[in-house]
Amino acid sequence: MAGQDNPQDIVARAQALIDEVQGQLAAADEFYRSQGLDPEKVRSVLDAQLDLKGIEAAQKAFQEDMAAVEQDVKEEQARASFAAPGAGAARRPRSMI
Repeated sequence: MAGQDNPQDIVARAQALIDEVQGQLAAADEFYRSQGLDPEKVRSVLDAQLDLKGIEAAQKAFQEDMAAVEQDVKEEQARASFAAPGAGAARRPRSMI
């Protein structure tokens, strides 16, 4: 459980995530270089394109998508609860004459 993690485990997982992200960033830089682009210039162009309004729009779209997913999950749960008949009690065997 998450509440029972000791600090060393949390730090180790955080360091593993940091290492993974740094590796991904290095791979992206290598990709840009292989395409003949300067990674710093690419980042500056992308940062300029993603201003505050773009960030807000992306967050709003994300929230709308999450709400739609949650609604779909609720609908599917409702369908599943009505589709599967409940397990009734075991039938009593007939008496043989």
